[in-house]
Amino acid sequence: MAQASVKAPVGYHFMVDKNNNFYLMKTSDTGYEPHELSGFKSQLSVLMEVKTSHTSTTSTATSTARTSSTQRTTTSTRTTTARSGGY
Repeated sequence: MAQASVKAPVGYHFMVDKNNNFYLMKTSDTGYEPHELSGFKSQLSVLMEVKTSHTSTTSTATSTARTSSTQRTTTSTRTTTARSGGY
């Protein structure tokens, strides 16, 4: 699968751990400074896997007030991974 470099929005940065888990954090009013916290390192960008298709399942929800049913296609799992390689 292909990968793409994703930059944090203006005023934010990523915190990435050694397992490539990450979260988005607001940057201080004084500006971005590289830092570490609880095993996470700050980065302005992360490498993300670009998927070419959705994994989907179909579920049916039925209302007791109505006789019709609704079908939805949902993504069965959501994963967020990152590769270290920020600025």
